[in-house]
Amino acid sequence: MLHKLERMTATWQFHVSMIVLFVLMQTVGYFYLGGMSFVQGWGGGIAASIATWFLMFKSQGYWAWMVVNAGLWTYLFFHTGVPMLAYLQVSIMIFSFYGMIQWALVKSRFGFTPKVSTDLFGAVLASSLFVYSVYAYWGMPGYTGTTWWYIEFGSVITSVMAITMDAFKYKTNWIAWSTSNVFSFFLFLHLYMHDSTYAGPFWTIFLYQTINCVGFVQWVRDEKRLVAEGEVELVGGAQYA
Repeated sequence: MLHKLERMTATWQFHVSMIVLFVLMQTVGYFYLGGMSFVQGWGGGIAASIATWFLMFKSQGYWAWMVVNAGLWTYLFFHTGVPMLAYLQVSIMIFSFYGMIQWALVKSRFGFTPKVSTDLFGAVLASSLFVYSVYAYWGMPGYTGTTWWYIEFGSVITSVMAITMDAFKYKTNWIAWSTSNVFSFFLFLHLYMHDSTYAGPFWTIFLYQTINCVGFVQWVRDEKRLVAEGEVELVGGAQYA
């Protein structure tokens, strides 16, 4: 079943269909379901779900849809007064362009190796985003150390870890994304209770977390098959059970 879905996902018709359906949904949502609030909230969540679907099959479409998701949520979070989450989306957008290039250049290897310049660049970029996240969150008087600070901070840090592992195709990325989604669930629920704009970010968590669970199974199976067939090399601790 997953193999058939993978072949379908790889076709240009599927990519075009996703774009058309997404644009139609955004258009209907804008005119009839809430204007820009729908476009930002639900649009970003749906884009994240589509991105996760493409990630499940290691398709370049993943990075493109992550840029769409990050762009919409950057606007949303700045607009609703949650700047740290907005800056996270900016970071995700920047790293997505790197991930797109990395996947294009490295196709027959899973894992990180310091012997490759693009891997080193990605590691430096990811480390910089991580350090900046810690720095940005550490000094927030009146907020640092509170329950919601820990939840938001946990969501940000695990997201940075997850998208970094995406770039090097570590299957533990699914665990990191799931951990981030747990933090985001409570954070978005809290925000949703005070602002209905967060209906989209909150409810779509259930959709892309479901895909996360299937994605982990798919990557484990795919990794075993590709290694057994000699099509990929595992480096830097990228091991299969």
